[in-house]
Amino acid sequence: MGSRNGQQILVIKTDGLAAFVAAEPVFQAIREAHPAAKISLLTQTHLHRIARAAPYFDQVGAMPDFRDAEARTAFFKQVRGAKFAKIYDLSANEDSRRLQGGIGPFGPKWVTGSPVAKPSAKNPKRRGELTNASLSATSVGLAVPDRAPDFHWALASRKDSANMQPSWFGVSGPFGLLIPGPEAAQRWPAARYGAFARMIAARGVMPVIIGAKETHVFADEIAIEAPEVVDLTGKTDHLQLASLAQEASFFVSDGAPEVFLAASVDCAGVLIRRAGPETMSIPNRHVITLTVKTDLAEAQPEFVLQALVNMGVAPRGPAHQRVGAR
Repeated sequence: MGSRNGQQILVIKTDGLAAFVAAEPVFQAIREAHPAAKISLLTQTHLHRIARAAPYFDQVGAMPDFRDAEARTAFFKQVRGAKFAKIYDLSANEDSRRLQGGIGPFGPKWVTGSPVAKPSAKNPKRRGELTNASLSATSVGLAVPDRAPDFHWALASRKDSANMQPSWFGVSGPFGLLIPGPEAAQRWPAARYGAFARMIAARGVMPVIIGAKETHVFADEIAIEAPEVVDLTGKTDHLQLASLAQEASFFVSDGAPEVFLAASVDCAGVLIRRAGPETMSIPNRHVITLTVKTDLAEAQPEFVLQALVNMGVAPRGPAHQRVGAR
């Protein structure tokens, strides 16, 4: 990104991958509102690589450990010394409130926006929903583009790098992404993922598991059911994940944060969720939400596969049958 000669702007977005993805249109609006400014972002450390690839920020950093008095004091001094003209707080969480208190009442103009629309009695479905984040910008006075998050810029940042290609991970030919969530109680069972993996492998589609390293044990359970799977849990950064999702035939997930990034590069797929006020949805024409009554095990692999076939992203029959029909 070229040099900036204008004012200093700070953006705070420290509440995880799904919220970071949802805020992408707001990031664009901030950049367009301050085209000559040097814009710094504070976000979680694991998001630094993809944040640095974004066309919206000149500098990316992280909040300190506020339990460390020395680090906390040094950070407050650093922020005060940067002479930010404005701080956009898009997280409105405890860490940002501590920062606001630490820099004092005579610091830069502090603009707070709700990170996402919150659930209410009138609109309970908002919990966990990936929105276009326009509601989160109403209080920060920005003209936010009315669109879904779009992370195609992440694909261009390292498109020529070998480690952005599926082959870097031993993945070849058509492949589908299995994206289990981090919470055991909210997952589609390993046996269901395994059965689905065997079905798509029989149709010539390689099943690939992605996600945070914390899901590796669950991925092992799936691999016991389906030795055909390629386990990439904990082995990709978010730029690599976006690249894999863009190349994948489809995804199947029960609500992992990574699924929001996949949807932002137009990866088609099926999201399996339990019915209720906390049902997650992704407003994307490429995503089908399959809702079950009580137990995610109710979602049968055959039904999930048929949904993908109907979407035109999965083969209709086993590979040997398709070859024989030519």
